[in-house]
Amino acid sequence: MRAIPGLKALTFYVPYAWRFFVLRRPEPLIYGVAPTDRCNFGCRGCRVANTGRPEMSWDRLVETMRSAWRRGFRELYFSGGEPMLWSDGGRTLEDAVVEARRIGFFHVHVYTNGTLGLDTSADLVWVSMDGLPGTFELRRGDHCRQVERAIRANTHSRVAVIYVIDRNTADGIEPFLRWVSSSQLPVLGVMFYFHTPYYGYDELYLDAEERAPLIDRLLESIRAGLPVLNSSAGLRALQSGDWPRRLPIASVVDVEGESVCCRAADYVCRDCGYAVCTELTEFQRLRPSAVRSMLRYW
Repeated sequence: MRAIPGLKALTFYVPYAWRFFVLRRPEPLIYGVAPTDRCNFGCRGCRVANTGRPEMSWDRLVETMRSAWRRGFRELYFSGGEPMLWSDGGRTLEDAVVEARRIGFFHVHVYTNGTLGLDTSADLVWVSMDGLPGTFELRRGDHCRQVERAIRANTHSRVAVIYVIDRNTADGIEPFLRWVSSSQLPVLGVMFYFHTPYYGYDELYLDAEERAPLIDRLLESIRAGLPVLNSSAGLRALQSGDWPRRLPIASVVDVEGESVCCRAADYVCRDCGYAVCTELTEFQRLRPSAVRSMLRYW
């Protein structure tokens, strides 16, 4: 994210830091909004898109963000579906980003597949890219070069990549990282998640024993200077399972209601692959690598 904007944020974060780092209180901080489940992709491993649920209206979206702010949340992100598809009465996602800042959220992030462009004033845009051509298609279809062009054409947004590791994309990790580096893709780096079986276990799922050597490869990639955004501490926590589920400082809402941490059922938490959760946990534990990593995109 961009630098913390102003005195209001500083006034909030100084006492919050004491409660977060020292007292370890589970107070609200990060709020996610999925205003639509429509998506122009049909990714393998996704069951939250194109379900036919109605979209949030503008009025409901605004009231949802206001309610979150009143309850103490100060960081906000938009996801989906594909959030760039959302609109209501002429309002678009960019209007929602602007409104979130007007309400008082310090930073706003957007999670997108990148094919609709990156035209947003959000503080950071997370773009999904699960490998190079030949690997990317196995999860997201034949859109890799289209996403690359959108990232390279972007002129104002800060961008980072999310790469989901599953059984089909695992072999593409190092080639993708080397390509990001050698081609000078204009991104902060690559955050790696593991496929999370929130809709059930299938051939994409990798269990803890299978994840372990892949995490070792990511750690080696960090040591080699490749552009991995995950911290060493966060990856080791993901490997060991030593982190709390659900993460109490985060919530997410869609048209059907609000959930703590994510929209998956409780039984999925044991096999969660959302690495940002371990990053936040290790950040709270003040692990140096997690602090350094977090400051790159916070």
